[in-house]
Amino acid sequence: MQRTILRLTVFFLAVHLFISLWALLGPLVQVPLPRMLDGVQTLAMMLFALGHAGYLLGWRQAMAFFGLSAGISWLFEQVGVATGIIYGAYHYSGKLGPKLGHVPVAIPIAWFVMMYPSYVIINLIVAGRPASRPGRFSRLVWLAFLSAMVMTAWDLAVDPILSGIGMWVWVDGGSYFGVPVQNFAGWMLTTFTIYLVYRLWERRVGLHPLGPATVSLAWMPLLAYGGQILRTFRYPAMGLIACFAMGFPLLAAAGRISTALARES
Repeated sequence: MQRTILRLTVFFLAVHLFISLWALLGPLVQVPLPRMLDGVQTLAMMLFALGHAGYLLGWRQAMAFFGLSAGISWLFEQVGVATGIIYGAYHYSGKLGPKLGHVPVAIPIAWFVMMYPSYVIINLIVAGRPASRPGRFSRLVWLAFLSAMVMTAWDLAVDPILSGIGMWVWVDGGSYFGVPVQNFAGWMLTTFTIYLVYRLWERRVGLHPLGPATVSLAWMPLLAYGGQILRTFRYPAMGLIACFAMGFPLLAAAGRISTALARES
């Protein structure tokens, strides 16, 4: 069973990376990415994150992480669209499919698929392992804050791209490539809340991994996070922003894995 989960996890990660490379290189060889594969990639990322979290943290923890990410992000987005208080005044178009309230169903899923790799990255940077150990409340707050920064770094590149192609509309525009700066404060608030609630729950119930946290297992979420950087290079300015904003924590986490590899050799 453990091997089956790992094989499926690797498969879904491979699908994500393949689509990311196609999105980047396809236009150069005049084979653009079919729009339907965007949905396939989101699904592959969700299944990868769930499978990896289930193996690394335990299925109860993985489902709690998914439920908290999806539920809290939907609540913040619903309030944000209705009031404009959290992120600024915006609304979703119909391009992202069916909605629950004001928010497309795909959006809470998208929050989770990047929140999980960001969680692993910060665990690696701070603790040198992909899954953290329980600690004092102040440490959990610090980890939640750092994870929120790694997650928000993604939005620095993604929000201008997706709002630019009409996935959502900023009513009054904004000073950052048409996006209001308030949006990123809202992202920090949303993700910090999710991470803190999950880490408090994780500290209470503990972790129940299905197997050891190997070096190869630790690399997978980094590759998933890095795959999202590749996609942004379809828009060179956003690609450069993603390369530095997302690349620094990615390289820092990779360095921690390399240190672990050196100790084992």
